[in-house]
Amino acid sequence: MADINFDINDILLLEYRIASITAYNRLESSPRTVDFDRSLRAEVRDPMWMLTRQWQFGEFQGEDAATAVTTQVLGEHTAMSSVNFPGNNSFPYNESIPLEATVESEKLSPDLSLAVQMGRYFIKLMKSAAVGIHLDRFLSKYPLEYVPDKNDYEGIQLLNAVEGKIFDGFILFTDIITPAGTGTVFSEWLASEGLPGGQFLPLADSFTNWFRRSYNQPLPNAGSAWLPSNLEYQFAVGTTRQENALIAEGYSEGHLDWYSFDLNSPSVSPAPTADNETVENLVSFIPSLVSFKGMPNPRFWMMEDSQTDFGKIDTSPTGLLHLLFAEFGLTCSNDWFMLPYPLSINNLCEIKGIVVTDVFGENIFIHPANRATETNWQRWAMFHHAVINDNDSFINKNKFYLAPTLTKSLEGSPLEQINFLRDEMANMVWAIENTVPSHAGKGVNGNEMALREERLDDFTPVGTAPIRYVLGTTVPENWIPFIPMHMEGSDTEIRLQRATMPGAKGALGVMLKEKTAPYYVNEEEIPRSGVIVKRSFQRTRWLNGKTYLWIGRRKEAGKGEGWSNLEFDQIVDILE
Repeated sequence: MADINFDINDILLLEYRIASITAYNRLESSPRTVDFDRSLRAEVRDPMWMLTRQWQFGEFQGEDAATAVTTQVLGEHTAMSSVNFPGNNSFPYNESIPLEATVESEKLSPDLSLAVQMGRYFIKLMKSAAVGIHLDRFLSKYPLEYVPDKNDYEGIQLLNAVEGKIFDGFILFTDIITPAGTGTVFSEWLASEGLPGGQFLPLADSFTNWFRRSYNQPLPNAGSAWLPSNLEYQFAVGTTRQENALIAEGYSEGHLDWYSFDLNSPSVSPAPTADNETVENLVSFIPSLVSFKGMPNPRFWMMEDSQTDFGKIDTSPTGLLHLLFAEFGLTCSNDWFMLPYPLSINNLCEIKGIVVTDVFGENIFIHPANRATETNWQRWAMFHHAVINDNDSFINKNKFYLAPTLTKSLEGSPLEQINFLRDEMANMVWAIENTVPSHAGKGVNGNEMALREERLDDFTPVGTAPIRYVLGTTVPENWIPFIPMHMEGSDTEIRLQRATMPGAKGALGVMLKEKTAPYYVNEEEIPRSGVIVKRSFQRTRWLNGKTYLWIGRRKEAGKGEGWSNLEFDQIVDILE
């Protein structure tokens, strides 16, 4: 073993390096004078150095530009006056109703809960008018003829609680609004029963106003914007000259905005009409500088707020956007101005130009961006509608539509929820009703509604055979199959057709039953991740302070593929 010699200085040095910890808790300057006037002057000993630095940075090449004092903005506004649903169902648009409510609203289907709610309100009106003695006539005329599913326990309890005490208010409302003879079905029934029409007809008007005030219903001949084959809404808004000026081809998010619409490029220019639909709007504003956190201050002795740490900017190859933002903030921060522009909702706006007046009295006209033909290859805009059938002759490319849409709304628990998922083992798509409507007025668990009595196995073994042949297994009642079918005129393209499992009672919800057979869903609408479609009540308060309540639908991404455990041609063991 070799000898190791240590010097006492080395040991002390090692010990010093390990044990010594230097820390500064407070730093204080030691000024040599109490007068800071000279320091605040920022005196320069060599003015020539400042001039050379200005020359080096190119400041002598700058222009003697003026400062903007005032601006005038000219815009053209076109109000949308009509809504068009699939099937050429066009009707005037009422701006007092949110566009989401106009598009999504669907006609309420009768159920026990709605019938009881409406019946209770009419009974309340009858008692207030002192005509409650005729309640038995209404109970016999409008009985509650609803049969809840045997697994709908809450619906059964509701029926047992109100049967014989409350009549069907929904059927009563239908008779009130249905014309017959010289009046309505309800007024004809009052006359045939000898009931006082002078007392009941005002109650019927109050009852109708209450229902229309409580539930937003679509127009009678408006149709529906929901496309069952696409699992989304499709509609268009337009004017008298151009019926489909803006098209929303695939709306399913539950909230509309400007990016939901595409400009329609007509093959033929719309013919001019006597009434001018386009209104010019000329406004004048004082421009204000754009400001943001971390923006350099324009003057020398203005302290920075240090809200942005430029030293932590990502400078990696993938952080080029951060560097561009920093360059803009440090070199061009005081060259950008902001102008407000008032615009009413439901208007399609196009800015024709801006006139800027500077301090020297000169007027500078600024054209809209991307108007020159040489910029076709590099056109880009922040708020820009895509143009359907785009062509160079279509000039309406700088238009912006301020849609009359909601900022916030309340959404209730789903009345119905369907999970469309792919089953590659069975080579089909399943529509699983996770939530189905109950006669109690809410959504209930679809698995609980799909429970059924255990079926006795009628298989009888023959001899001493240890195995048996099973033609096919089954799936829960809330699993609705969609099988692939060839599209007409094609050997490769397919679409999904709704089917029924043998012995199954079929779908319990509205969305899978509203379209009669054959019911197809486009194959591309169900990706590998699946699709979840919800149907629920929506509630909001609009600009006029009025509350709107309607039933809308929303499509979301699914949670992946699934397996139904569906098997055919199986050999299984015989259990003793």
